[in-house]
Amino acid sequence: MTELGITQEYLLLTVNDRGRFSPLNAQQPICFVAAALGELAQAGAVAFTGEKVGLGGPLPEELRCLKPLYDFIDRPRPVPLAMALRDFSPDGPKLAELAETVGESLEALGLAAPQRALAGRVFYLPAAGQATRRMERLLFHLSAESGPAPKEAALAVLLCQSGAVAQKAGAAAAAKAEAALAALLLTGSNAARAAHAAQDMADRVNAVLR
Repeated sequence: MTELGITQEYLLLTVNDRGRFSPLNAQQPICFVAAALGELAQAGAVAFTGEKVGLGGPLPEELRCLKPLYDFIDRPRPVPLAMALRDFSPDGPKLAELAETVGESLEALGLAAPQRALAGRVFYLPAAGQATRRMERLLFHLSAESGPAPKEAALAVLLCQSGAVAQKAGAAAAAKAEAALAALLLTGSNAARAAHAAQDMADRVNAVLR
């Protein structure tokens, strides 16, 4: 199975059968932005100074699909997070651009197909079976004795908060995943640190986009 970045996998596991986030669930696009910002921060491409964010280094090639967000943060000096994310709200113009570039990267890997809509918008529908298999793998690793990898733990936090686990795998699976995450967060493992970082980033983004 092709290994993906957190933002790429989040998109595959969250969009509906039209390749879109649910219009009734603001947490889905908000956690998508949190995934992208978290990956950029983890790679050192962006850096926080208190409540401000600015560039921290070059954009890694493996994160080229996050260029719309990276470019928007590219200012002469750090700016408040609310300013950096103002056009990435659930109905903002830059959110659609970010989703398209992430979708294009998935299409290039043969994992999604474009679905054209009105006004030139393009949405990306996961290839058959991809979302189901990836969700099953994530849930298995989350509950396994060995525990999830750090990236899986971060992804699980965002998927649970956005309601995607319940939507795709059912309420029982979501409850089991949340219990596994709660137990994981009490440990000092690398996966726990990644999960805490993902939750902190989701909280930051929620504070400015809700």
